[in-house]
Amino acid sequence: MPAIPLSSQISHYSSGPQTHSLPLVPGHDPNGTRFAFNVSRAQFDVYTRLNATFTPGTPVNWFGGNFTNPQNGTPIPGTTFNVTIPSGAPPANDNVTFSNVLNVPKGNVSSTTYLRFDWRGNLGNFTKLSYFIYNDTKLAPIHQLTKTNQTSIMGGEGTSFTAGSPPVGCGPSDNCYDVTKYLGFNLTLVFAFNSTSQGKGLSIRVSNVAVVSADGLPINSYSHSMGLDPTDQTSMTVNHKSDLAIPTGYFANVTYPKPNGASGHLNHTWSNMILSFYYPNSYTTVKIVQNGTTIFPTTSPASPIFQGNCTAFFCTNSYVVSISNSTGIKHSLIIITANSNNLGAKVETTLGGIPTTTWGTGDLLQVRVTLRQGVNVTGSDYVTANKTSVQVTQTFTSTRQGISLLNFTTPIPQGASLFGLWTVNSTYNNMYDFGYNATSFTLQQLGVTGFSYSGSNQRLNTQGTLAYSPTNPTNINVNGYVFAIDNGAGPAPLTTPTITSGTGIYVSNISLVNGVFTTGQQLMIVFTLVNPSAGTRINSNANLTIEHEYASGTTHQSNVMIPLPSGYDTFTINSKYVYQLSATFTPAGIQIVVRGINVGGSSVSALLPPGNPPVTGLRQHAGLFKITIASEPLSGTGACVPSCSNGLESPAYAYVLVNPPVPGRLLATGSFTSSSTTGAFSTILSGRVLGANKLTFLALGTDSSGFAITVQGQSSQESTLLQTTLDSIPSVTQNQPTTLVLHLKSNSTALNMNLSVTLNVQDSNLKTIVTKTVSGIIIGPGQPKDVQFAFSAPPSVGTYTVTFLSPDYGAPLITGTLQVTVLPSNLQVLIPAIIGVAAAIVILLFFLFRKKPMPSPETTTKDKPAGGKAKPNPGTSTSKSLT
Repeated sequence: MPAIPLSSQISHYSSGPQTHSLPLVPGHDPNGTRFAFNVSRAQFDVYTRLNATFTPGTPVNWFGGNFTNPQNGTPIPGTTFNVTIPSGAPPANDNVTFSNVLNVPKGNVSSTTYLRFDWRGNLGNFTKLSYFIYNDTKLAPIHQLTKTNQTSIMGGEGTSFTAGSPPVGCGPSDNCYDVTKYLGFNLTLVFAFNSTSQGKGLSIRVSNVAVVSADGLPINSYSHSMGLDPTDQTSMTVNHKSDLAIPTGYFANVTYPKPNGASGHLNHTWSNMILSFYYPNSYTTVKIVQNGTTIFPTTSPASPIFQGNCTAFFCTNSYVVSISNSTGIKHSLIIITANSNNLGAKVETTLGGIPTTTWGTGDLLQVRVTLRQGVNVTGSDYVTANKTSVQVTQTFTSTRQGISLLNFTTPIPQGASLFGLWTVNSTYNNMYDFGYNATSFTLQQLGVTGFSYSGSNQRLNTQGTLAYSPTNPTNINVNGYVFAIDNGAGPAPLTTPTITSGTGIYVSNISLVNGVFTTGQQLMIVFTLVNPSAGTRINSNANLTIEHEYASGTTHQSNVMIPLPSGYDTFTINSKYVYQLSATFTPAGIQIVVRGINVGGSSVSALLPPGNPPVTGLRQHAGLFKITIASEPLSGTGACVPSCSNGLESPAYAYVLVNPPVPGRLLATGSFTSSSTTGAFSTILSGRVLGANKLTFLALGTDSSGFAITVQGQSSQESTLLQTTLDSIPSVTQNQPTTLVLHLKSNSTALNMNLSVTLNVQDSNLKTIVTKTVSGIIIGPGQPKDVQFAFSAPPSVGTYTVTFLSPDYGAPLITGTLQVTVLPSNLQVLIPAIIGVAAAIVILLFFLFRKKPMPSPETTTKDKPAGGKAKPNPGTSTSKSLT
């Protein structure tokens, strides 16, 4: 972590309140971090030549080291020694010994006491360097380390103990040993140097041998404020003020129990007492006041005991000043003041990185901030754009020194009272540094007035007038497009007419999948590449150029050349290849991704630069893409040697930020160029504007500087839906002449509908059996229209689907079912009755013309029944009749 010092490793001693950072307002002093200014305490005894012995003949050289005499500013002598044995020297077995003089006292700022020193050097072959630490009650060393043969000694070897702070800290390059358990004992430190007759030399430096008790981590301040220096007319200077408090109990004289349970106490007076102050090394004019007395900078010849870059493990890009306090302090209030640079070097409004001083309502503001170098940590930039009481504000986190493009996500509001000069304030704070600067821009508006439309779907006339606010310039020269959009409907493709021939590989068509979109959405484009050499397709290399245009045929240096996505087979297997282009409009230009839909392989990504005037996602606009393919055969001859180039422009798209009609279906477009004197414009739209539930018109365009139309003229939403009904479809016989009547009624209030309708009759296999088209159907606004379709029924019995379609409407108007039978249904009812009558007539003729029967003989008396003469049944007639 680039904190100074590391906040996670600092003791949070606090004797006062910590103020909290609030949203910054220019002119108000922000709060800084409490970790910018810190202090630590250390007590130590340093051992010099006066405390050392060495074997006769040892090539030792003593001199002063890092410690400075606080009274006269000169190095304390004898704190460092060098031993050098040259290559080829006689055998040596030398040592420098600090014998029984390293007293281990107890500190009153930490429970830990440690022995520390620095050693650095180099060893050749057949040489050896060691150090040994002995307790005066032990014969064996309690710690030792030996280095031999071609070794570089960098310090810190054999040590994992970290504690304290410069100049007597224990870091990765210091040699330290925790001797707390030897409190009250004297230690012996021996440095031994050995070289044989074959020795290739050694050189070693030992310095700053000391026994230390110190704060494990610095104490952070309890307040820190920052603000521009009011006396600096250039506003280049930032004033810092910090308050620290030193806890009680920091004294040179200490008393502690004797070791090993012996009765009584030991007394010790630490020879050096220091306060070490830490602050960023980019701060200047640092002043430290202790209890009302200035202790830094010191007055000559006095000097800090140590000052320089902090190398402790908790420091990053920090400076440390160690001030001597010979007897310690009971309690101390420290006030530190310092200066740093105002980091706000420059602020300006830009569009796509190009300085832009004129902005429009609805635009998303972009601010480029340049920050000077200070403490190299990230911070936040609070940027406000102000006009009287109206503000557009945003806080941008993770900004740091250098240049940053800060992009607002809230658009500039609309309102006539907001036109004119706006002030932009940038207030940067990373809790160590403060930066402020300001700039301004002019707010204008380009809008459409008097927009109207008339005509029919075949020829839709639109017109209006462009006007700048608050005042019109002398010339109003705007290129743009009028878009017809079905507001609220899902996207649908809008495709260019298909090209069917070309020399070399060419772009056959381009479709906008979603031609109207807004920030956070991608524009999806599909295009087809064709190799016209059918059957003998030529192996070809090819690349694409994707170019953005504000108007057809007008470039503005926003283009990129890319290879075709991998996976295509040099156009030898298929004649057509379909690709998808995804375009994301960003503050820095247009990010595109091209991939093959039917060829697989990886995609190709690229960034189209903003160009000039810039195209970005910060300003609404209209535009189009020109896709050009350049191809060359891998071998052979032909029309494309050395290469061919073919390009096609896409339909225009609408990128809308102000009240975007999304989701929306782009129906039709028409381009225009406004009059330079009045701002009037007109264009003719053609396309499928029928079938829209909420037909909305947008006029989008830009002038020569890239200033865009943001305000639309007021026009009511139009419906171009058709109400469609169909009388019940009767059953028919095979090939029977039939007429169906389609009832249409327009929902439009202003547009005439001119369309053709086709009747399709399909069987169960979706095969078209009958088709009938009626063209030139004119329907006035809100008027009904009946359309007759006369046709012959299908020749086969079955159930058929009847569909009414219109290429001008884009969707089926209505569907129904047609039943085809052998005979009409009424005849099917009469046939059983006719058959019954015919059968009755046959029976009648049978009874009328059949041969009469012979009469039966009279019955004799003896043959008569016993009951006498039989009487006829009164209910039975003897005559024959047919009922």
